[in-house]
Amino acid sequence: MSLHQTSQGKFTVQISKADPLKQQNLRLCMRVEGRVAAERQEASFKSEAAQWHRERLLIKEAGQLGLTLLDQKESIPTSSVGFLTYLEGVYLPWANLNLEHSTLASRASAIAVLAEDLLGTPLDQIENVIDPIIARWRQEGCRFRAIKDAKGRVLARKPKPISDAGINERIKVLRAILGHAHKVSRILQFLPRISMLKKKRAMPGESSPVRYFLPEERARFLRYSKKGADDVFQIGVLTGMRPGELFHMLVSWIDFRQNKILIQACECPLCPNKKWIPKTGSYRAIEIAPDLLPILRRLAKGKPDNTLVLDNQHGRPYIALPGSNGRFARTLKLAGLDRKGLSGYSMRHTAAADLITAGHSIQEVAAFLGNSPRTCEMHYAHLIPNQGSGVAKSLKAVNPWPGSTPVVGIAKPVRPATISNIADESAA
Repeated sequence: MSLHQTSQGKFTVQISKADPLKQQNLRLCMRVEGRVAAERQEASFKSEAAQWHRERLLIKEAGQLGLTLLDQKESIPTSSVGFLTYLEGVYLPWANLNLEHSTLASRASAIAVLAEDLLGTPLDQIENVIDPIIARWRQEGCRFRAIKDAKGRVLARKPKPISDAGINERIKVLRAILGHAHKVSRILQFLPRISMLKKKRAMPGESSPVRYFLPEERARFLRYSKKGADDVFQIGVLTGMRPGELFHMLVSWIDFRQNKILIQACECPLCPNKKWIPKTGSYRAIEIAPDLLPILRRLAKGKPDNTLVLDNQHGRPYIALPGSNGRFARTLKLAGLDRKGLSGYSMRHTAAADLITAGHSIQEVAAFLGNSPRTCEMHYAHLIPNQGSGVAKSLKAVNPWPGSTPVVGIAKPVRPATISNIADESAA
């Protein structure tokens, strides 16, 4: 048993126990917050490990005497456990208790696709059938969760191709489920080998699309925006706020005296535990651009402090937070901007691109967006103006014959003038 503190207020509790039957050792591990919770988890692990060890010793002694215990739980062969049975009976109940609500919500669509495609496939046979399934995913494209809207009308959705990142997301969730079957429930003796798709070199003309709005695209979006979508776009582009921050912004966050927006946790009846927390979990202040002040004054006029600046329910009807559906996506289609790479999150990328091209440093942009400088450097360093210009001036050619005229390009070496050289040249 070990209990050690990883950071302030956070502890890791784990225990390892040898198996008397020499079949499968016991290992329990959990990260908790608070000293009291860690001590409580430590006592629970000790009790569970002691009970498990007693049962294994009893099975061993009975086997040595040639007896079979009536209540002995025989291990279920992996070939008899189907994926859907394990998913519904073991993994999802465990995930609801141990995983964050946001983590489980982000995996919901991938879990639904895996449950539909794998069904009763035995856990130890998934490795043999995953390649044809991946080929089918690539052929059919994205799979929409909703076929009908709230009024029962059939949605006319066009097929949408799926990227390698989308396929890798499904594979990542599948590997997490199989890892749980191997390490936690110990049903799988060996972990199946399922590799993520590797990003290959793109073909000519297939470079990654620009993820931010170009100036002409912004003007076109605002011409076709309706019913408040223009306000959402202007605030998103001029603040760089994440969609979750944008659609939880309260009137009390806006400080018109200091010209700042104060992003902080707030009460929300639709969030887990009825409280919304920023992605980084920390307070952040955003300076208000001069062009944004009249928009915020108009939207906040006459509203109480605990009221949303943008009337919505977790982004709806403008943007559905798990994806990019809603009024924002419809405006993109009307404006002819539904190209790959543009989504609601592109408003944040646009703000970052504008700041970088205006000459602000990576550190300033990172502080404005609430990101780390390393993250901003990875995504936006190529937009820095005059980046790398003048570097080639430091490269100098080497003269193989010191003292003579520097050689430019490829030329024959100049031989010293001697009587024999002059005679050779005249003969030639």
